[in-house]
Amino acid sequence: MAEGRVEGQRMLIVSLDAVGARDLAFMSELPNFRRIREMSAYCDHVKSVYPSITYPAHSTIVTGQKPSRHGVVNNIRMQPQRAGKEDWLWHRKYIKADTIYDLARKKGWTTAALLWPVTARSRIKYCVPEIFPNRDWQNQVMISAVNGPIPYQIDLLGEFGHLLDGLNQPNLDNFVTEAAEYTICKYNPDLFLIHLTDVDTHRHWFGLDAPEVFEAMRRHDERLGRFLKALEETGDMAKTTVVVLGDHCQINTHTAVYPNYYLKEAGLLSVSEKGMIQSYDFYAQHCDGCCYIYAGEAMKRRLRKAPKQEREELMKQLRAALRQIPSEMIAKIIPRKQLRELGADNDCICMLEAVPGYYFQNGYQKPYENVAEMTEHRMLATHGYLPDLPDYETFFMMSGFGVAKGEQAGQMHLWDEAPTLAKILGVCLKDADGTAMEQMLAK
Repeated sequence: MAEGRVEGQRMLIVSLDAVGARDLAFMSELPNFRRIREMSAYCDHVKSVYPSITYPAHSTIVTGQKPSRHGVVNNIRMQPQRAGKEDWLWHRKYIKADTIYDLARKKGWTTAALLWPVTARSRIKYCVPEIFPNRDWQNQVMISAVNGPIPYQIDLLGEFGHLLDGLNQPNLDNFVTEAAEYTICKYNPDLFLIHLTDVDTHRHWFGLDAPEVFEAMRRHDERLGRFLKALEETGDMAKTTVVVLGDHCQINTHTAVYPNYYLKEAGLLSVSEKGMIQSYDFYAQHCDGCCYIYAGEAMKRRLRKAPKQEREELMKQLRAALRQIPSEMIAKIIPRKQLRELGADNDCICMLEAVPGYYFQNGYQKPYENVAEMTEHRMLATHGYLPDLPDYETFFMMSGFGVAKGEQAGQMHLWDEAPTLAKILGVCLKDADGTAMEQMLAK
């Protein structure tokens, strides 16, 4: 038995992507969610990260650090030449910090993960990374095989591959559910991280409170029940910690905004005859509800070396371009000096925060577009906004081993979760931004 660990100890972490605190009243009426909640210590007011999107959030959940520190500051990579078709930050190498699953592995824990973000080419023993083919010559089997353990993935595909239909839901989470139940029963990992996106997908497709979203929540409840049953059949529940959490919520939207169009019109970004970005002084990198503004490499050098008057003139050109975006679409422009505290990437020039109802994309062919008329990147609800918006919090609850049943934390941040879980795992998570919620832990 590893030092600081009880023999037979296990932990299951289930992330319900885009399930927010606003959903707890409905979820608490569902039998399996209610059962876990009644056994749990919990917080119903968890503030997400900024930008409040999936990959920065999940990297914070396992590191206890804000995005600017762990390095995953967006879902997508900075690839202007592939605008609209960017690769995502799929790989473990992008997290520049210790994770609870790596620390647990070093302590002798057997680790597993199903579609947990930013785990491709990690050292998780049983892993299906969240990654998808993003080139014409790739397919899902090939891209998964080179980024995760092959025997385990072959095992799952042989058993449940028939359930998959690309990234379509609920098929994807149905596959994950079967794979999770099978993994618990066959491999019984000590630390198991599961990412479910059914609600997130249906909110994007249909809106925040569409009937399809509540059906997805009901499916999540059935999935939780199956996970619990598998755990009960394979180990001692008195030595098992069950964690259920959200990463962010969503907000209804009606209009997509394209800041790169305004940069192009101002001569700060150029496009080739084939319609590809070929150079830029400034580039807008979207995070849905917010948007980074980055300087190109040549512009960075100019801003670093030019006299003060020239630097001011260059920034004046940028501000003039951004002011062309209709004011009713932009809630605020956040300067770089404020981004460190927020936890966003302070290598950018500034960030644009959208007025709720608007969201950003990386295109440059048009200034903005009604969501109802969109054929690509169409979302009737989305996330990415400042985490202190009203009705935008998420939740955290855990039950079982190491937990003070019934204790409630008034408020916490997403970066408090990893230090709290690390205490139960018996690992030392150094240099976290968050702190363990001691009142939720068994004495």
